[in-house]
Amino acid sequence: MGLKAGWLALFLFVWLIGAFLGSTFDYQSSEGEEGVAYTDGTATFTTGSTTVTGAGTTWVAAMEDGNIKANADGIWTKIKTIDAVNQLTLYSPYTGAGGAGLDYTMAVTPGFVGSGTGGYEYTPSSTLGTLISAFNAVQKNPIVGTVSIVTNGEFWKAAYKIITWQWSFLLNPDGTMAYGLFYWIFCLPFVIMGMLSVFLLAYGIITGNLSW
Repeated sequence: MGLKAGWLALFLFVWLIGAFLGSTFDYQSSEGEEGVAYTDGTATFTTGSTTVTGAGTTWVAAMEDGNIKANADGIWTKIKTIDAVNQLTLYSPYTGAGGAGLDYTMAVTPGFVGSGTGGYEYTPSSTLGTLISAFNAVQKNPIVGTVSIVTNGEFWKAAYKIITWQWSFLLNPDGTMAYGLFYWIFCLPFVIMGMLSVFLLAYGIITGNLSW
């Protein structure tokens, strides 16, 4: 008896819709609050350089391993070291247009709670936004040839929450499940069926064992 492609496609569709809708909720992390941003002063980005200089900034060591972008370019780049309150070094040379005295946004590391002085604010981002930002940041290591993998743990945690329907409104601030019974009864079965459908569809396509 062949696999029913229609039913598998339906389960897969429901799973993908749930994953997408759930990814638009605010992101939570067991390591600390997400989305803490620093935007004080301006920054000078130079194309091809790993050095960024600030004016009116108070950059501190706790911001290392966070991400920074010139708002005009929109390119996230990973911070390697904070060298002074107004100078930092990137892991990779800046690839955007750059320029002097630009407005910027610094999305710092997960555990950062605003040491130092200046305007720190809590601006929650969606799980999907966290996923995209982490992927776009320059933080990938090559595996084989041109194939690379994202090394930011937040990327993989966000991806896992999307795939398993762990929507943020179901979680406590520390990342534990707040509505466990609801998740196990109403969410997890769709997650299991959706993921199983992916494997069964792939198997059916390979073996030609699909029917409508």
